[in-house]
Formats: sequence, structure tokens, C-alpha cells
Amino acid sequence: MDRIRKTLVLAAVLVAPAAAHSTLTAPESLCFASGAATYRISHTAPTPDYRVRIDNAATRPDLRMQLVDRPEIADFVLADDFGPAESTACRSSLPLKTVKVDTAATAMAADVTVALSAEAANPDYRIYVHSVRFSHQDAAALLAVTWKATQARQLAERR
Repeated sequence: MDRIRKTLVLAAVLVAPAAAHSTLTAPESLCFASGAATYRISHTAPTPDYRVRIDNAATRPDLRMQLVDRPEIADFVLADDFGPAESTACRSSLPLKTVKVDTAATAMAADVTVALSAEAANPDYRIYVHSVRFSHQDAAALLAVTWKATQARQLAERR
């Protein structure tokens, strides 16, 4: 099961260069296609579809993520090219879901709370980020919302 999960995550990473935007694009246009949706990172959206709280001091985060410095040991890899080519990921035919990384959100307002650090003990996921477009927090939020969407889909399938 772990090998399948890693394979799926690595397959999703292959679309990262296509989903990433040039450094000249406004931060509102950072999109990532995964599964049956495209996720747009927005730090200012007043009503996002998902609100991800990054809080290393949370007593019970939904996910614990460890930042690693080698892609081969990561469960999730987000790397993009450094060229000026513009992506069309935000113009996808897939449903567009807005994700807000919100460090100030209360635990009740957040859809997912993530503890993210390089020293995380017993992490749920290890992530590697090498991007000029996406921050470590953006990458953690993207993984968190895809995890949340998978949880919701599995729950719906059981009913």
C-alpha cells in the first residue's frame, strides 16, 4: 500500500512543471492539477474552498509533515522548472478549488491543520520542495488538500 501511495504521489509530481507558473505570474495564479481537480493557491481569498492552517505548535495536527533535502526519500516531491514558460494549469477543464494557506486561522476555521518542520518526529508524509514558485507551506497545503479530498472520497465510497 505504501509503495502504491508513493507511486501515485510521484506520478502527480510529473505534472508539477506543467502546473507551475512563471515567476512573473502573480501569486494568485499558482495552480496544481491532481486527480479530479485543479488547486489554486491564494493567500488572499476571502472564501476559499480549503483553508489550510500551518501550525507547528498544534497539539493535534491533522497531518505531520517533515521537510527533507533529498527527493528519493520523500513521499511528495514538488519541483518545477526555472524557465519563463507560462503554464495553463489554472485554465484546466477540471474543477478549480481555491486553497488558502492561513497561519492565523483558528483550529475550528481550518479544514486541515498541518505541522511542518525539518525535525518532525513520526511524520505522516515527508516532502521535498525545489521550486521558485511554490513555498514549503504552499507544497504542504497542496498535499494536505489532496489528502483531505481523498479522505472525503473514501468516506463517500463507504456509504
